[in-house]
Amino acid sequence: MEWRVGVLRPGVENVDWTAGGDAPSGTTARTQAIDALTALVELEGIRQEYRMHVGDVPVMVWPGMHPDGRLDVSGLDAAVPDDRDAPAGW
Repeated sequence: MEWRVGVLRPGVENVDWTAGGDAPSGTTARTQAIDALTALVELEGIRQEYRMHVGDVPVMVWPGMHPDGRLDVSGLDAAVPDDRDAPAGW
């Protein structure tokens, strides 16, 4: 299953797709995409719009910060469910 992640930086019209791949399964693609997106968010920081595609599922992410100033990437794993037939957690 194909996956890719990118960032839509302020003042730019197109997403900069920074990583992607073709994994042997949906679960592996999801894991690889979340890991790549987490690394991208940690590199680029907040106040940007991030994109992730896992198979045919597009996701937009706007990460936040914890009260102590740490980057909050805790919800990224919920963006694409591991079991695509299960109801969404939100």
